[in-house]
Amino acid sequence: MNIFWKVIGAVLVAVIFGTYLQRQFKETAVLLSLSVCVMVALLTISFVQPVITFIERLRELGNLDHELIVILLKAVGIGFITEICTAICTDSGNSAISKVLQILGATVVLWLALPLLESLLEILQKILEGL
Repeated sequence: MNIFWKVIGAVLVAVIFGTYLQRQFKETAVLLSLSVCVMVALLTISFVQPVITFIERLRELGNLDHELIVILLKAVGIGFITEICTAICTDSGNSAISKVLQILGATVVLWLALPLLESLLEILQKILEGL
């Protein structure tokens, strides 16, 4: 948890420095923002690994299909990446691109969920046939 507070402090310093750079060197400020995002994302991976291990244990205990967990983790990853990219686009003044990226992220998550939705549809069909 100590690393979390250090990263928060470093990010706040970068934000203050980026605000100063924004006035005179907008391109440099965007690069600073992008660099900080990449570094924090890499650090986040170290926190995600225990969560993935726990989810794997739950999958084994619940006898769930591995593909379900993979789809779930991919959807979460796409959500995180989309959120970071849209924030960077918004910060750099490209709000239209930011909105389109949000739509793309949501659409890709729906596309990923299609196998789950198809399985649900099959189950509903079997239930309705049994009535």
